[in-house]
Amino acid sequence: MVAHFHYVLIGGLLYTVFAGIYYWYPKATGKMLDNRLGHWHFWLFTIGFHLTFFPQHISGFLGMPRRIFTYDADRGWDIWNQLSTIGVFFQIPGVLFFVINLIYSYFYGKDAGDDPWDAWTLEWSTTSPPPEYNFEKIPEVRSRRPLGT
Repeated sequence: MVAHFHYVLIGGLLYTVFAGIYYWYPKATGKMLDNRLGHWHFWLFTIGFHLTFFPQHISGFLGMPRRIFTYDADRGWDIWNQLSTIGVFFQIPGVLFFVINLIYSYFYGKDAGDDPWDAWTLEWSTTSPPPEYNFEKIPEVRSRRPLGT
């Protein structure tokens, strides 16, 4: 139960938030995030994520109940809880790389251009970052890919 919940919560929500920030950061700031720092963020966080939450599946199968703060040492849960703890020490620097990337790229990142993703949606047809008014006139949409050729 605990492992599944965290896999869904972190995997489904937090990774989606990271993806959204990576996607929208160029539109909001006009700068691209650093690819090298992004790779460090992804791999450290992903290794830590699996190392933290996968062992909880095993300890759950071994009968470990939820919401306990201590347990007898002879239950067989020690190694799995230790691995979960070690995983957190991968996630923390992963998140730090993400924050460093946000700050570093804001000041030193490469210019993103107006549409760095070759996106299909209208928001990428204006400058990055966009002006206050977004569009000088309302754009006409005549296809599924209004920005495409």
